Amino acid sequence: MVELLSSILSQKRFFLTALIVFVLYLLIYLAAVGHLIFTSRMEQAESFFVIKILPNWRDLLFRQRSPFLFEAIGVIYFGSNIKLFISLPNLILATILGSLVGANIALSHYTFRKMGLSGSRGIVSLLGTIPPIISGTVCCVPTIVLLIGLQLTATLATAWSFFVPVSIGLLLFSIFWSLRKIKIGNYKTGII
Repeated sequence: MVELLSSILSQKRFFLTALIVFVLYLLIYLAAVGHLIFTSRMEQAESFFVIKILPNWRDLLFRQRSPFLFEAIGVIYFGSNIKLFISLPNLILATILGSLVGANIALSHYTFRKMGLSGSRGIVSLLGTIPPIISGTVCCVPTIVLLIGLQLTATLATAWSFFVPVSIGLLLFSIFWSLRKIKIGNYKTGII
């Protein structure tokens, strides 16, 4: 299975798909957890690129604010409008989830190209990939909590610790399932 995934991702088209989705997911995740901020109200930066690390960063490195959400140990300023809080555990989680979402989308793209799906058939088939994508959007749970109101906040706050591992599990299952279907399809058509 790993060989099949690496052979698909070694093709430029599907690697670029996975990379674009990975970068977008990483940015959305960091913005959703409040670690990437775009604003016009920041003070004037000393230069275009500034890194500031807290003096007690060793104490804060693995300090959790909530399950799977960690304290920042520093900040990176990009100009005077973009601020990225540095939290290594959050970056690792975002990288893992982004990689899995990117691989899922790349596999879907590969399958659609291989099956020759285009036009309305391709769009309808693409809609079938929405559930795995939604399962990987653990970053958006805080937004959903705001939308559904504070009544469910306590219930969802206790369930929050399960969202990240469940999302990782569902995304891994989706990759395994897609690779299995691709492999079975290749055997039936004689490609492998």
